[in-house]
Amino acid sequence: MTSPQGVATTCELVVLDFETTGLTPVHDRTIEVAATLLVNHRPVDTFHQLMHPGIKLPSFITSLTGITDAMLRGQPKPEQVMPRLQRFVRGLPIVAHNAAFDRGFLHAELARAGLKTESEFLCTMRLARRLAPGLPSYRLDALVDALQVRAPDARQFHRSLADVNHTVAVWQNLHARFTEHTGLVTPPVGMWSTLMRKPKKQVPKYLASLALLT
Repeated sequence: MTSPQGVATTCELVVLDFETTGLTPVHDRTIEVAATLLVNHRPVDTFHQLMHPGIKLPSFITSLTGITDAMLRGQPKPEQVMPRLQRFVRGLPIVAHNAAFDRGFLHAELARAGLKTESEFLCTMRLARRLAPGLPSYRLDALVDALQVRAPDARQFHRSLADVNHTVAVWQNLHARFTEHTGLVTPPVGMWSTLMRKPKKQVPKYLASLALLT
């Protein structure tokens, strides 16, 4: 829903995170997914599922995530989980940290299940570079510390549910920064997409132009 000025009055987004067997969607598989539905930037529902990739986990993945082969034994295959995830997402815009990674795996796993999505992706890493410039690192753990945001599982990373919780906290901080600059409380997704693509030097001018809408 939008106001006469074209500014959204309700915003629904899904924050998403995958853990995987590796870095390449064509060859590697997902082993865990979490997704949280945000309505006007507040969590209202969460989807979480471990998945059996059909292969033995590489040791470095177990070291990184703490997920073991025993934990995945008896879990559904990714292609069995994707229809449920797709129903949860409902084609809504998806927020992820380093979104290109999660987008690649979502598209690959949906394709294996004979499905696809038209969801637009927003990247908290790219948005943070524009709304919180000058930080030494934009890794999720470093960003959580730099922005001093608090989330459940505060010191855990590289598990889907914990990373989604952290990404939600980062998103809420970025939304507050956006509102402070523009006065827009529920900006449409197109504004976030445009901001994400703006060269950093053009960001102040773009935010100032949005402030004229209020």
